[in-house]
Amino acid sequence: MCALWRRGSAFDGKQGIEKMVIRELYVKNFGKLSEKHFYFRDGVQVISGENEFGKTTLHAFVKAMLFGLARGRGRAAAKDDFTKYEPRSGGRYAGVMRFDCGGRHFRLERTFGTGVKNSKSAALICEDDGEELSVEHGDLEMLLGGLTAELFDSTVSVGQLKSRPGEALSDALENYAANYYETGGTELDLSGAVQILREKRKKTDRFIREEADKEERKIQKMLQECEYLEQDMDEIQREYEERKQEWELLEKTIKNQEKEKESDLNKRSDEGTKESRSKYFIAAGLGGLFTGAAGLLWSRFMAEQSAVPSAPFAWIGVFAFVIGVCALAAGGYEAGKKSGKRKKEDARDVPYNNSDKDDERKKKQKQQLEWQIEHLRLEWKEKELRCQNVREQCGDVKESDAGKRLREQREALVMAEEILVRTAKETSDVISHKINARASEIFSEITDGKYRSVNIQKGAGISAWNGMDRISVDRLSEGTLEQIYFSIRMAASEMLLEEPMPVILDDAFAFYDDKRLESVIKWLSRQKKQVIILSCHSREAKLLEHLV
Repeated sequence: MCALWRRGSAFDGKQGIEKMVIRELYVKNFGKLSEKHFYFRDGVQVISGENEFGKTTLHAFVKAMLFGLARGRGRAAAKDDFTKYEPRSGGRYAGVMRFDCGGRHFRLERTFGTGVKNSKSAALICEDDGEELSVEHGDLEMLLGGLTAELFDSTVSVGQLKSRPGEALSDALENYAANYYETGGTELDLSGAVQILREKRKKTDRFIREEADKEERKIQKMLQECEYLEQDMDEIQREYEERKQEWELLEKTIKNQEKEKESDLNKRSDEGTKESRSKYFIAAGLGGLFTGAAGLLWSRFMAEQSAVPSAPFAWIGVFAFVIGVCALAAGGYEAGKKSGKRKKEDARDVPYNNSDKDDERKKKQKQQLEWQIEHLRLEWKEKELRCQNVREQCGDVKESDAGKRLREQREALVMAEEILVRTAKETSDVISHKINARASEIFSEITDGKYRSVNIQKGAGISAWNGMDRISVDRLSEGTLEQIYFSIRMAASEMLLEEPMPVILDDAFAFYDDKRLESVIKWLSRQKKQVIILSCHSREAKLLEHLV
């Protein structure tokens, strides 16, 4: 069984007892390379060939074998490495790498295709005992000692630094160095931790906004309810006023009708009095006629007796008779007038009967209006109380418990981020001193002591010290800048990688003159690591043969 373990850093003064060495690369199909075998040994070696030979493709193949080959999405897929290095001759998109690590021999097989017949896969096998390890579960990552694709590109995988203006190059190198300052090593990734905290804070901020939106929606819903209640109250108020006006008009109409009825009753009473008076006149007339007749008969009787004078009785009888006739005439006249009025009254009796029914209907209508008015008043009052309660509830809306917890969580994340940033800044001074010291040693060796040190300081740029003057990067040649860049990479690889990893140099010395190249080759030959130089020139191989 193949054991996996972590190894110490040589940069910390603990010489790593193990290292990784690539023994063989078999390119099944990758870019322009097809059915190619490449064999390597420990130490420094050169693979030379003309341009378009496939050196860069081989370099990309090593990275793809170690870290896989992801396919981009959308427009990015047209320019990604997966598309760039698809087999030109067709066939199976795959390869094999054999390497030594931790005193064991391993075989790594990968298929980069995504089709059904050419699906993506990876297999890691310990050739000492045949055990198959899991790439998916991090066994390969453990063997690589924490080396990532990004760290691979930034340290042991060295390509030619493209020619750029001095200021732009200075910024690039400064940012590059600053990245290492913030990291501080693979055991404690401060920048990564800060990034995680920031992502969590952003996520928490989103949750806080969502909770605030919920509360705002709740308040807006209540305010909208108040608005609807006020609209209902306005409508009720309008209906209340209309019903009240109808009631007042109906009340006025009923009172007017009652007054008319009372007037009619009074008239009828007067007419009854007049009718009684006509009857009295008729009775008096009849009494007068009777009295007059009696007086005349009595006066005649007395005349026949001749004993008593009869003239007074005759005059009394005539007077009574005349009064009776007058009384009868007056009674007849009054009775005639009454008869005519009675006919008219009889003609009016029917409307009066209908009026009684109308009065009853209006009274019922009045009662109904009174009920409606009272109902509207109570409904308006109820809605007014509801609106007041809702507005009070709006004022009493408080942050939810979830919102409070989220804010507390955010405060904790902000505090943790501040502590880590402060720690990173404090650690930066220590890391800066270490990387400057080691980069300066390397830079001094590969420049044969022409430059004593290099200073990489965030915010202050990069400069070189020749023993007398501090020279900024804008005053240095492209070759010297390449040497600084190389020194930083090598110092960073010693600091950040847990064990010596193979260094791959792909036309990295294009700006080096022969003297600079010789110094770098000498330095590389003294390192306890595998170095693979890919070059379109033969001078690296000749220098190496001369050194051997």
